[in-house]
Amino acid sequence: MQIKVISNSPFFTNGLGKTFSRVISRGDIILFTGELGGGKTTFITGIAEGLGLVGKVSSPSFTILNEYVISSRRELVHVDLYRLENIDEIEGIGLDDYFYKDTSIICVEWGDKIKEYIKKEFLEVDLSYIMDDENSGNKRKIIFKSSGKYWDGKLEEFKSILNK
Repeated sequence: MQIKVISNSPFFTNGLGKTFSRVISRGDIILFTGELGGGKTTFITGIAEGLGLVGKVSSPSFTILNEYVISSRRELVHVDLYRLENIDEIEGIGLDDYFYKDTSIICVEWGDKIKEYIKKEFLEVDLSYIMDDENSGNKRKIIFKSSGKYWDGKLEEFKSILNK
C-alpha cells in the first residue's frame, strides 16, 4: 500500500510527522529516503514531538545514531546512514541491537542502504522536492510505502486520520 501527501512547508512536514506518530508503536522501523535536505529530519522531529519528546532532535550525521528516551518503556532511535558506504560499515555499528528491541521505534535516514538487511516489516517514507514556477523549494512529495500487511494496516489507520 502507498499513500502520497504533498507538503507545502517544513511546518506542514513537521505536523505530518506529529500526526503519523499516532499510528506507530514500539518495535516499528521506518526508513526515510530522498534527496539531501528533503525534510527527513523535519519529519522525524515531528514524530518525536508527537511521541511526547521534550527537547531538540538533531540529525545524527556525524554520530550515526541518537537515542531519545521517551518513557521507561519506549525510546526513539534516530539513525543517519548518509556517511556510511556499505553494509559492512552498517553492520559494525550494532543496529541489530535496536531493530529487534521491542521498546524502540527506529527512524533511519538514508534507509534505502539497509532495506535488504532488515528481517522484519518496515515502512519506507520517501521525501522528494517538487519544483515548479511558483515554488521556492519548500514543496515536497511524501510517499509512504508499506512492506507488508502490518504496515498496510497502519497506513489505513493513518489515512483515516488524515481524512478527518
